Amino acid sequence: MTSVVETPIGEYLEGLASTASVPGGGSAAAVAAAMGAALMSMVAKLSVRKATPAQNVEALHSIVPQFDRACELLGRLSQDDIEAYRSVTGARKAARADQGRQAELAAAIARATVVPLETARAATEALDAAGRLRGLVWEMVASDFETGYLLLQTGFRGAMANAAINLPELSGDTRSRLDGEYQNLLAHRPVS
Repeated sequence: MTSVVETPIGEYLEGLASTASVPGGGSAAAVAAAMGAALMSMVAKLSVRKATPAQNVEALHSIVPQFDRACELLGRLSQDDIEAYRSVTGARKAARADQGRQAELAAAIARATVVPLETARAATEALDAAGRLRGLVWEMVASDFETGYLLLQTGFRGAMANAAINLPELSGDTRSRLDGEYQNLLAHRPVS
């Protein structure tokens, strides 16, 4: 199976536009955030060329790996979201056929909640790094910075929406733990 990051963009967009259940919003949120992180990496690299004084160069060089790691992680999370949702649909069918498989369904829904929370966390970390980058941006790439920032915010919000839709289906300790993570991310959400 080809992963999201190995799929031509046209194919991925066709998949999103189709009636298939995947890829969907969670995968798209991770892709949006990955594109935002990639743009931030580019902005930092290009801003090095015009940076003064020397300390700005160091700051710009040091921030690039954060964006590159975020981009890679978010690309993986986009595929993880597809796989998590496929597990949910399979587990729902199995649970309808055999009520003894409710635990399998609960585990699949938990995973389908964890992945978007991980996406939101990665987007938040990249947004925090972007906040440190903001004052160092070369004016010629300012629009790229803003586009990247908006894509990171979109990824965050989309991921949170996907987690929120799954939380009511969870119960017990799993729901408490994941709702706590959701609330923590919400409380520390990036500002516009």
